[in-house]
Amino acid sequence: MNDKLGLRVLPSSPSEVDFTWYELVRHELLTRVMGQAGRVLDVGCGNGRALIALSRLFGQGMGIDISEDALREAESARLSEGIGNIEFTRVDVLGLPFASESFDVVLCLGDVLCYSELYGRHADAVEQMKRVLKPGGLIVHESMNWEWEYRQCPSWTCFTRETGGAFCFHRTSRLPSGRETSRDHEVVPKTPLHDWVSRQDWPISPQGFDTSINVAEDTPLPREWLRPLGVRCYRHHTAASLRRLYAVAGFRNISVVPYGGACDMVELAGLAEELKPLQSRLAAAEADIACRLKSGSGPWLFLDARK
Repeated sequence: MNDKLGLRVLPSSPSEVDFTWYELVRHELLTRVMGQAGRVLDVGCGNGRALIALSRLFGQGMGIDISEDALREAESARLSEGIGNIEFTRVDVLGLPFASESFDVVLCLGDVLCYSELYGRHADAVEQMKRVLKPGGLIVHESMNWEWEYRQCPSWTCFTRETGGAFCFHRTSRLPSGRETSRDHEVVPKTPLHDWVSRQDWPISPQGFDTSINVAEDTPLPREWLRPLGVRCYRHHTAASLRRLYAVAGFRNISVVPYGGACDMVELAGLAEELKPLQSRLAAAEADIACRLKSGSGPWLFLDARK
């Protein structure tokens, strides 16, 4: 607590700090629905970890992203793993330069459609992915489960660190409809707020992801400490709205399963470290139940469908 600033540091969510368990469950789900494939396109591949982990399940893989930094990290990981059947390149999902019906599987993992740059363009992105997918081909989508996330956190305020060392302050509000609005500010250097933020202990992500300091703003911060950067809007989905998005695009055999609930229960029970040696087995069990029963719970949605 800082009485002068009117800020209280709040605990960081376990899912914000460590994604290991979620990634294990997702990998199990992917291996079950993909089987063996010919050509695979990973849209928004990020650091390439998901595609590299699946490399034995397909002939040729193409990972695309708009972040040059992420692509360099992905290529470095590919080389260190000695993987020869994957390429990474910079491409925007709204303008895929690939021939129609050229991939057997299209992956859209890690909340890719929720980026602010795609706000209002989700249907366009799905149409592009459908175009490059072969008839009967598989599409897999993963994103935040809005019903789960909104109920737990309808709004929040946080600080983030940027690549150049600057600190940013975000006031985020959410609506049940799936709309999320973030009002972003840069923390002005040489102010009491900048000094306070620079002295905080930041959560550490085991995967090296950027983390944030969540706070409660008991009294409004002085405007002169913050430089407005603008407003960003995002669109998130519930299981029903995600199914509807792909159904309208003409996909069939659509399955949407929430997952990750087991991880959150373990974290809340304080058993994360104790059960870490069993993570893989527990992730496989959660994935098996989700695939057999076509039901589950948790902060993520896993959709698979056919063209």
